[in-house]
Amino acid sequence: MMHFYGEFSNLLLSTSVFFSIIEPFCYKLVHMEKLYTLEIEDRNAYLYALAGGDRLTSGISIEYWNEIAERCFELGRSKILIEKNFIESVTPAEMLEMAEHVAKLLPTWRIAFVDRYDHDGINELGKKLVRNRDVMMQIFKNVNDAERWLLAN
Repeated sequence: MMHFYGEFSNLLLSTSVFFSIIEPFCYKLVHMEKLYTLEIEDRNAYLYALAGGDRLTSGISIEYWNEIAERCFELGRSKILIEKNFIESVTPAEMLEMAEHVAKLLPTWRIAFVDRYDHDGINELGKKLVRNRDVMMQIFKNVNDAERWLLAN
């Protein structure tokens, strides 16, 4: 009997050591703040989304596109007007990763795109990449023109 209690005591000690090591990591995972904001609005004929933050990364993009797609699937929408409000944009390598994700997630959909910070060069690359993957994307300077295009197509 004593042997069992000794083993049990060692197990409890090693378990508490284990949890004391991983607890800070668990806390960070549970309490990690989103590095972006996302507002989504159903506008009947299409879904409007405003995504923003300090710096866009491919990981952030994948997260918000997943949220947008989930909402589109729930509402039965295949047209999106997205406004990006990120101060700093992505690299060409990150844009390639983003385009591949969007094309797999939303094939043949229509996306009207407005960038409040006018990262024109990288946005044009993104448009070419998704169009080569059968997503119809158009870039606009303002929301009114983007909405007109979406409603006409």
